[in-house]
Amino acid sequence: MSSKRPCSGCLRFLPLLLVLPWLMLSCGDGWDAYRDEYNIDPGEPPGQPWVGDETVFVRLGATEIETPLEGIVTSDFGGGGVVRLSDLIAASEITENPDSFRYDFTATDDPPYNLLGKRGNDISLLPSWENMQHGFLYRTNTGDLETRWDPDEQPWGSAISAYNIRLMNGGLIELLTP
Repeated sequence: MSSKRPCSGCLRFLPLLLVLPWLMLSCGDGWDAYRDEYNIDPGEPPGQPWVGDETVFVRLGATEIETPLEGIVTSDFGGGGVVRLSDLIAASEITENPDSFRYDFTATDDPPYNLLGKRGNDISLLPSWENMQHGFLYRTNTGDLETRWDPDEQPWGSAISAYNIRLMNGGLIELLTP
């Protein structure tokens, strides 16, 4: 009778041994398939003007200005040259009072990702001018633009992923009155 126990003990692992090869084969490319989409192109050295043909539209009411990043002096973020969001708004020259607004972002994907919609149409959850001074546009390895925020200066906690917006080359930043 005791001779059956060791064998039955081995049998309990049989389902795992049968499933394990299937799990290993079904994993696909894993992280390697997405690596380029999440790496930052270091771009120009910080303090140098942005070089490239990327643009972002900036809208206030009925006025919309296509604002090129080229020539905006870059800031340092993670060791690379990035455009500070507040510098982009200043370069657009759309307002003399940028601290009077909240900032909504709409990406160029289809359907377009819209921050205000993702935040339940609550304008108070959009970035303020102070937040815009701690937010950046950077070029990804795929050649598009994405927003990032200084982790020590963003108020959104674990919701930060909603504010890291991809596909902003040709996207829109709209100034809204709170």
